[in-house]
Amino acid sequence: MTGAARPALQGAHRADVVVLGAGLTGCLAAWELARRGRGPLVLEAAAVGSGATALDLGHVPTGPRPLYVDAIRRWGREAARQAWEIQRENHDRLRELLAALGDDCGYRARGGFLVAEDRAEAEALGESEDTLREDGFSGEFLDHYMLESRFGVRGFPGAYWCAEDAELDPRRLVAALAAAAEREGALIREASPVLALESTPSGVAVATEAGRVEASAAFVALEAASPGLVPFLKGRVTPLPAQWLDAAREGSVLVPSPARTCGGEVAWRATSEGVRAVRFGGAVTGRPIDERLDDFVLRHFAPTSPRVGPRGTAMAGKSADGFPFVGPVPGLNGVVACGYGTFGLGWAVLAVRWAVDVLVTGRDSVPARFRASRGAAS
Repeated sequence: MTGAARPALQGAHRADVVVLGAGLTGCLAAWELARRGRGPLVLEAAAVGSGATALDLGHVPTGPRPLYVDAIRRWGREAARQAWEIQRENHDRLRELLAALGDDCGYRARGGFLVAEDRAEAEALGESEDTLREDGFSGEFLDHYMLESRFGVRGFPGAYWCAEDAELDPRRLVAALAAAAEREGALIREASPVLALESTPSGVAVATEAGRVEASAAFVALEAASPGLVPFLKGRVTPLPAQWLDAAREGSVLVPSPARTCGGEVAWRATSEGVRAVRFGGAVTGRPIDERLDDFVLRHFAPTSPRVGPRGTAMAGKSADGFPFVGPVPGLNGVVACGYGTFGLGWAVLAVRWAVDVLVTGRDSVPARFRASRGAAS
């Protein structure tokens, strides 16, 4: 995916910033830091893009996990609108990023889908359509007749087409970011799992099996593994297990893509061979954890005779409130950006920019809802 393997960390090293994790967030942070004159050294436990990025379907959403009407009830209308606007801004910054890289990474702006699994969710989607339109977000509600007449799916009572959503190849994006960061002077070391992270009077010290790095600051981008190195995040960023599979499809019947269920538990994207689907652990919605992804695919895509093929598992990280943790945290000389949940591309570009700004300028401009230190004792 990213060319020849990079060497593991060996011996003692000094860096301006040590970045932990070489997924989307870590590689983007390395590139931003290197461009702004802060020489980063990136440590990756396995290979570039092999962690939570392996789960990413490349769906660029406009709007976090709650349905818009539910977000309004929970946060108030203005706060809900602002959350949607932040993802819209993140999308704008993503397009700028692709232009700067000189690689569109398969970007296509054709919208995306939220799909209801029961009648109550379908009614909430219909209600959300009107409210979203009033607040400046375009889309269309499809009842089950419209959905099944346009696409090769069945058993969904309704869906909402989000006009501003897009998709891209996330592995291609991470590979492009890693290469761009290295051209700017960043060092990336693979097969270098971090054993310890310690804040010191001069910054941080990081230990791996065969090496050690001292740096002025750390940028922690390890998703579910972050709490193991940053104690403040324990209980705040929690593991989100997931399974994925590829299903081959016969013929050229369309499926709504990219798409996710209203609860965020299952997502999928059409591929040249068929469909790649991901099921995130039962902790997302509280639904039975033993419901198999195979059953979901065969139940809803059966009219097109899918043949279930390759599969795998991986681990993401999530927060209780659905917003990532970004910026400084107590007890760490550095910053974090983690806990994205099911759609890292909805937040990552802005999150990295906010966190890098803290390291470069010393000013914390992270919005309150995203601050990594939220919930800390004052």
